Amino acid sequence: IMDDPKMSLSEKRNKGALKARNSYILFIDDDNVVEVGAIKHALEVMEYDKVGVVGLVACYHDDSVKVCDSGSYRNFLTGFTYDRFVNRSIFAVRFDERKGAYEVDEVANAFMIKREVFEKIGLFDNKNFPMDLDEADFCFRAKKAGYQVVMSPKSRVYHRSITYSRWPDFRRKENAYQMARGRILFHRKHNLYLWFVPAFAIIYLGVICLRGKFNMIPHFIQGLKDGLFDPVKD
Repeated sequence: IMDDPKMSLSEKRNKGALKARNSYILFIDDDNVVEVGAIKHALEVMEYDKVGVVGLVACYHDDSVKVCDSGSYRNFLTGFTYDRFVNRSIFAVRFDERKGAYEVDEVANAFMIKREVFEKIGLFDNKNFPMDLDEADFCFRAKKAGYQVVMSPKSRVYHRSITYSRWPDFRRKENAYQMARGRILFHRKHNLYLWFVPAFAIIYLGVICLRGKFNMIPHFIQGLKDGLFDPVKD
């Protein structure tokens, strides 16, 4: 599935979900290595009734105790997300001892989903979010349906990732475009505030200039326009 260049990431995830037959489905990007025992711990967390999505905490592949993804919290007023343990030691991660996990708004990179969640809310939205925000949208819908989205700190993967920064590096034109378009479409789809758009545009265009990625500007601006004016697809 991952080798099909014609399919978006969310389409690949949907294809995998439709082919799977068990009660729990694990999604993991192909630049990760799963630690021994990680899936076992995730399954233990998944046994709690209200849990529908379990994220695996990712550490950098070249620094096995430094966190690069511990789940995100989304500010629905500003549109920005916050990862409270990123770039900290895995030993700093705090969780609910009763569950061996902690709640977040959304997961990415490596995560497990109960099949019943798909049956209740549908698949990843590959029409509006071909990349980046498909997980955020899915988690938002799962929480609205009454499921908990959690991270399992005992479930670790090692991710071949650059050092995380709150300000994106804009490595590809497609990322610059989808970052702008998807952020706005997410808020439009879920009837959330769009007040953040002017500040978001100014700040990110400034980051692009500071990084010297001037060739990304037209793609980011086009993403802003399409995010504001494209119809939200059903």
